[in-house]
Amino acid sequence: MLVLAMQQLTCHHDTPPDRYHTCINTHHAAYSENNLPPLLFRLEAPPFDDLPPLPNLVENNQVIKDHDGRPLRAFPFLPRYISIRPSAWLLEYWMRTDPRLTYRDIKARMVVPAAQRPRENTLNMRRERQCRNPLALSCWASHRRAVGKVEVERVARWSLDQIRYNTTMDIEYGRGAGSGPADQRTAVRLRSRTLAGGVPAHYPLDLFLEGGEVHVPSRRIREALSLFWQLSERASRLRLGSWRLLPAEELPEAWRRWAQRGNVGEERDVEAGSRRSDSV
Repeated sequence: MLVLAMQQLTCHHDTPPDRYHTCINTHHAAYSENNLPPLLFRLEAPPFDDLPPLPNLVENNQVIKDHDGRPLRAFPFLPRYISIRPSAWLLEYWMRTDPRLTYRDIKARMVVPAAQRPRENTLNMRRERQCRNPLALSCWASHRRAVGKVEVERVARWSLDQIRYNTTMDIEYGRGAGSGPADQRTAVRLRSRTLAGGVPAHYPLDLFLEGGEVHVPSRRIREALSLFWQLSERASRLRLGSWRLLPAEELPEAWRRWAQRGNVGEERDVEAGSRRSDSV
């Protein structure tokens, strides 16, 4: 019955829908702002090995093409039509599901002319401001330059246990049993977060571990952590409450250069899915 119900959660359109409509898709129909996909809380991307070939999207025996005449790629998890203002958590979920997905694939399913579609930077900033930042998520996009301020702010919110368990979910602890100290804590389970004040879900500790082994963070995360500790130490020596209070001359030189150009290590246009390696 559940499978049948999920199969019925689809949209059928004889004509294109409203510009703000996103079709229901069985891959995300069970999720919402109060029940977010666990994949959002995976710290670093899984190995995407042996992905199946992507066929073209076909309807009524015809290949569907975008406004530029290029065939739409048939990602099974992507709705047929997508709002010009898609939910940030949905964007993040789609982009984490298949590394081949790009903003072009998403925008091609919007019913408005190309000039009325959101810019890629707009979509990326929506993901950052309305999903990744409030949930303290990681970013799976690769980086080609020095560690930026946004990355340091990100790793500063994670505990070492979260990194060991490859997650940005909260970790719940219990009192350790045995002959150790009475106040010794033992990690028990993961607890997700919500965007709308709902009841969080719980998951096993090894949800995102490969082979049950403790996660070894990527070089990029190690670099961001190292910089965070360096800046925190400088702030401590100067008797400042936080590295964020450091004067400009104590910040990395690259940050000062970016500040002169109006960008202090912010994440801008990212064709997510086309350049994924280390994650922060």
